[in-house]
Formats: sequence, structure tokens, C-alpha cells
Amino acid sequence: MNNQKISSLLSMFILLLLSNVTAYGQFTAKMHYTMSGKSGEFQLYSDGSNYRYEFNEDGQEGIVIVPKDAKQIFILMPQQKMVIKTNSTSQMSMGRDPLKQYEYWLNEGATEKVVGNEKVNGIDCIKKELRNVKKDEYGEVNQHLFTIWYSEEYKFPIKMENYIDGSASSGMEVTDIEAWTPNEDSFIVPSGYTAMEM
Repeated sequence: MNNQKISSLLSMFILLLLSNVTAYGQFTAKMHYTMSGKSGEFQLYSDGSNYRYEFNEDGQEGIVIVPKDAKQIFILMPQQKMVIKTNSTSQMSMGRDPLKQYEYWLNEGATEKVVGNEKVNGIDCIKKELRNVKKDEYGEVNQHLFTIWYSEEYKFPIKMENYIDGSASSGMEVTDIEAWTPNEDSFIVPSGYTAMEM
């Protein structure tokens, strides 16, 4: 085999490798959730770092944009051309995003422990428990807060059970995962929106 063919094959292999790395974790799916006794469904979009939810409640369209390592999340109301900017640890943020509840308790010092590996909806997941191991005003010693099934392939939890929400069925589950390619404005607030800080 001559050097030109080897070089050509090597270039093709590198391009394929890079395209797979770029697409790693990029998907769209349905997220079914129950929080505080209220059930709903989001259309979820993730690029492996940032994610967004789209939903419709009683005819009101909404979009939640969560940039990576966000201190703020953005709740868009397209019909009103309005965006609410809210702290990622606010009640409004955590009420709209089950993952922010988990992150909040993790950042407050709860202990995360890997308890096994399981498949959820055919996807290999790492099963983790989040526990509040210290007694304080929020709960008893070793209080079980969440169980989460995290997919390394999608860089996203596929299932979560919330034990502090007061309802045995609280949590979320991701289904109907499909490949998705974000565009440049998938995770930014569109121009022309009126902003409100909460």
C-alpha cells in the first residue's frame, strides 16, 4: 500500500473519530416527570453540555434553557416574547428542572454513592444514590434524597427518583431518544425578547 493511500485512510479515520466525538451526547428525547404530585412531559434537547426543555401547559408554550455550569437558567415564553432569568438554585428553577433539584442537594453537601449498574429503557446506566448523611433542619441522618440512573453515553440521567418531594412517584424518566444535531442558536435566548430577572 503506498503512502498516499495510507495518508488518505488515516485522514478518513480521524474525520470519523472527530465526528463521533462531536456527536457524543447529542440527542433529543421525551422526559416524563412528576413533581409535587403534578405530571407532565418535556421535549428534551442536549448537546452533551447544555440542555433545553420545551413544553406546553394549558396552551402556554415554554422553553427552559440550561447552559453548562449555569448560575442562571432562562425560561422563555415564546408567545409573549419574554424571558425570565432566574438563579439556578431558586425555587422557580428547581420547580421547572428536576436535575437542578439533584444538583442543589449535591452542592449542599449531600453524599453521592454509586450503588450499581442497570439498564433503563435499553441504555446502560450507572445507578447512584444521593443521601443527606448529616442530621440538620432538612432531614434525618442518612436520609435518602434521590436515586439516579446516569448514562455516560448520553451524559445525562435517564431516570431519577425523588424521595424528598413528599410523593412516592416523584421523579423523571427519559424515553424515545434520537440523535440530534444542535444549531448555533439552540441554547441562546432569541433576540427581541423582553427580559425579567427573578
